[in-house]
Amino acid sequence: MKSATTYSDYDRFAWVYNKHWGPHFTPKALDVIEKLVLPGIPSNARILDLCCGTGQLAQTLSERGYAVTGIDGSGEMLKFARENAHDVQFILDDARTFKLPKKYGAVVSVFDSLNHVMTIDELTSVFRNVHKCLKPGGLFLFDMNLEHGYITNWKGHYGIVEDDHVCIFPNRYNPEERIGAIDFTIFRLEDNSWWRSYLTLTQKCYSQSEILSALKSASFTDVHSYAHDQRKGLRPLTEKANRGFFLCQKTMA
Repeated sequence: MKSATTYSDYDRFAWVYNKHWGPHFTPKALDVIEKLVLPGIPSNARILDLCCGTGQLAQTLSERGYAVTGIDGSGEMLKFARENAHDVQFILDDARTFKLPKKYGAVVSVFDSLNHVMTIDELTSVFRNVHKCLKPGGLFLFDMNLEHGYITNWKGHYGIVEDDHVCIFPNRYNPEERIGAIDFTIFRLEDNSWWRSYLTLTQKCYSQSEILSALKSASFTDVHSYAHDQRKGLRPLTEKANRGFFLCQKTMA
């Protein structure tokens, strides 16, 4: 994740993210949230969607009666989010530094958003900010790409081709630095002309032990880890998982 004033790559990604990534990942994340978070909070609870992107998940939770707030560092992402979710409060802010006056029954941060936080100290800061904004007993669910997933999947060329846009996105992983990168080339047809943009988004691979240690430093001690896929559902997290879901609960006062 970049500094609070340099989210230009995420801004350039917002249009295609809104078309493809947000709608694609929302049902997958919702399946886990329905199993791990919603049964443990009141039906009208406040939920914070941290790194909310273009708001598809926030809208779905709002439609179910929850009072949803979304935070993202990209103004362009939030422009689409406000179009997608009219009853959600969206705030332009940085996950590493945000402070909120209200307390929340749950915080969710999905779609490997926290892998974009590039140092363990900054990740710990995110966790501390989440802990501060939760009610006692509140739940925090997030997912992260794990090393097995980077090694297995981050070595190909991918693309989306439609009548009015093309998105090409090869990805790669450096195991020594534990950094993954996706290089996007986006073509869009506007006013009978094709426009091209380039951007690179990077992610940091953290081990399970690093994640758990950072959570402990942020006062999260009740943590459960899961793997998930559409076919097998939730199961215990192992080293062979591509993605991990971490459910944390703030201790009661």
